[in-house]
Order: sequence, then structure tokens, then C-alpha cells
Amino acid sequence: MELTPLDIRNQTFSTKRFGGINPEEVKAFLETAAQAFEQMSRMRTDLVERLKIAEERVNYYKQIEKTIQDAVMTMQRSVDEVKRSADKEAELIIAEAKARAVREVENTKRQAEEMRSEIEQLKQLRANYFIRTRALIRSQEELLRAMEQDQRSLAEDPSVVKRPLPGSGQVLA
Repeated sequence: MELTPLDIRNQTFSTKRFGGINPEEVKAFLETAAQAFEQMSRMRTDLVERLKIAEERVNYYKQIEKTIQDAVMTMQRSVDEVKRSADKEAELIIAEAKARAVREVENTKRQAEEMRSEIEQLKQLRANYFIRTRALIRSQEELLRAMEQDQRSLAEDPSVVKRPLPGSGQVLA
């Protein structure tokens, strides 16, 4: 039987003739009250023990939660640091690529200018070559004309004295 504080307060005992209380009823009530208090004490002890276990579990889970939160924060910091590092590395790679591209463009421009200059020199050499070749051909033509003239002069008058050919330093007989 479960005994409540209200049951104890409202408990009445039958009276005996001379104003006393029935001792068997008091004894039975006290036994019932003692059993109820023993049961409540056991329940209380059991509940206190279960509460301790539950509190230990809660504390254990709180420690796990804190450990997980710390790990998450550490991982987040690591991720952020890796990201910052990757961003910096990407910026460096891009800057190096841009610098290399600028150097390549400048180098290509310089090579193109050198080639243009070389082409101009080759054109000038070609023009000079044509001029010299024409001059050589003209001088050779003049030499041939002079030789033909001397040949004709010799054929017409065999007594012609030997004279130097123009521009050759040779003497005709």
C-alpha cells in the first residue's frame, strides 16, 4: 500500500472505552507507514543512484560535445588556413604567370624588332648587291666594247700600237 503524507495526517484510530487508542491499529498503521517509508527510501536511493548515473552520462556527453566542438573549431581553423594558403599560392602562381607572359611578350616583341632590323639589313644588302652587280656588268660591258673596238681597229689597221684596256690594267697587243 502506498502511503501519502495526507494519509498520515488524516489517519484516525478507534478509541477504547477509557479514551485510549487501539494498539493493534496503531501498530498496523506504523508497520504500513514503515513499509511505505522503506519503499520510498529504496526508491529514493534508486532514483538518486539513477540520477548520479544520468548526471555522469550527461557530463560524459558534455565532454564529448566539447571535444567535438573543439575538434570542429580546430578543423575549421585548419580549413581556413589551408584555404588562405591556397589562395596565396594561387595568387603567386597567377602573378608569376602574368610576369612570365609579360616577359614572353617583351621577348617576342624584341625578337620581332630584331628580325625586322635584320630583314631591313638583308634588303639593303640585296639592293647593294644588285647595284654592284649592275656596275660590274656595265664595266664588263664597257671592257667588251673596248676590246671589240680594239679588235676592229686592229683588223682595219694592223700597225696600231699596244695600249692599256680601260679599267683592266691589261695591255692589248
